[in-house]
Amino acid sequence: MTASWRPGEQSLGHSVLSAPQQTGRGLVDVLLVLGVVAMMTLSSFALGFFGIPYDSAGGSIVTKIHPGTYLFSLALALAVIANRNPVVYTLDLFLRCLGSTFLLLACLLMWAFISRFKPDYTVSFLIDSLIAPALIVFLFADAGSRTRLTIARLVHIILVFNCFLSIVEGLSGWRLFPFILNERAQTWEYRATGLLGHPLIGALITGVYAVILMTVRDVRGLSERWRKPIVLLCLVTMPFIGSRTSFTVVYAVGAVIAGRSIWGFLRGQAISVRTQVALLVLVPLALVALAGLYHAGVFDKFIDRFTQDKSSAQSRVLLFNLFKDSSLADWLFGQSSAALDTNVRLNGLTEGIENSWAGLLLRFGLVMSTVLWFGVIAWFTDLLRAAGRGAVLPIVFVLLIVSTTTGFSGKTTMLTIPAILILALVAKVSNVERSFEGNDLVLQIRRQAPQAASGGIRRSSRRR
Repeated sequence: MTASWRPGEQSLGHSVLSAPQQTGRGLVDVLLVLGVVAMMTLSSFALGFFGIPYDSAGGSIVTKIHPGTYLFSLALALAVIANRNPVVYTLDLFLRCLGSTFLLLACLLMWAFISRFKPDYTVSFLIDSLIAPALIVFLFADAGSRTRLTIARLVHIILVFNCFLSIVEGLSGWRLFPFILNERAQTWEYRATGLLGHPLIGALITGVYAVILMTVRDVRGLSERWRKPIVLLCLVTMPFIGSRTSFTVVYAVGAVIAGRSIWGFLRGQAISVRTQVALLVLVPLALVALAGLYHAGVFDKFIDRFTQDKSSAQSRVLLFNLFKDSSLADWLFGQSSAALDTNVRLNGLTEGIENSWAGLLLRFGLVMSTVLWFGVIAWFTDLLRAAGRGAVLPIVFVLLIVSTTTGFSGKTTMLTIPAILILALVAKVSNVERSFEGNDLVLQIRRQAPQAASGGIRRSSRRR
């Protein structure tokens, strides 16, 4: 009897958590990529156009969940059940993504609270708005370099296409998918919807993308020569989408960066000949083009949004009137749906409750809202830990926008898609990567016999 050493094998007692990572996970990564594409191309308007009552009355509860969320859930389920040690892997994943784990637990507690004490409210908003972002963090935690690069390239292609589509929609008035809110076509709206849906969501995603390109040194999947042209494309697109807050923030960031570059040039900082020629040619052409579009009245409706507020800013002040005459029970457990809807109408809040934090507090009270707030903040720390300093400005931008819109207090993708952008474009793959060789379900089915996890030693005996 002798002991033989087989490379690429280890004992079952050795933790799967310490094995080196492979570049891909087979079917898990395919589902992750498909989920990203679905989430970024199938807006609520697109789903309604294809006959799926995602954001309208009626229909099965199955249709109220985004297809991308289904794909993310299936991908994570396969990653777990196909692992050689599903329990250990799941616990390790939860421990490595504590913020997302806490957000997931907070959502489950909120789900139980609504089901038991708030049957007049729907819980479907939790799935796409908050559970899906947590699933994305779990999936990206073990995504290899090749998968991240594939997703990053798809993100660039989709967002650049969406910019061109938004410009076409803004100039022509034609839309790829009808702008329908509350089952009524918004024919008077000039704002473009593109692939991302509601203008507030489209402006947020385009703005986060532009901020990443302007502030992050190394952006995955994008050649340096394309960075400035795409940034300019995003800046041109913002007025056609029409969100004032996003427009102001993005242009402010661009102005600061341009000012720093000009100041460095005045102090003698070197500048390439190509950049000098581009500035001398493109700046005059851009000014002439902007002047022509302005005189043609292209930006009139967008400028009117600044000069004629139409009580939009006032509605954010009137929001605090909803807290008047609230009882202790209302503060602790939230107002009933009927009472809150009445208060919203009486206070003239035609656009609804445009503040994520206040929306949760009014509906579900201080106790459960605090749990969910801490879950969201903890989830943001996962993004910061994964992407480092490059995620700071995009996260601040997202926090600002969700504080002035319905955000995650309703069914939106205002956390989901920014998470994809940050994790795909900015976050780095850790130096100590984990192994998924054979963890894919298809690969396991193909195996003739179960084998031990790779990376160690297994003793076997044979006769000489």
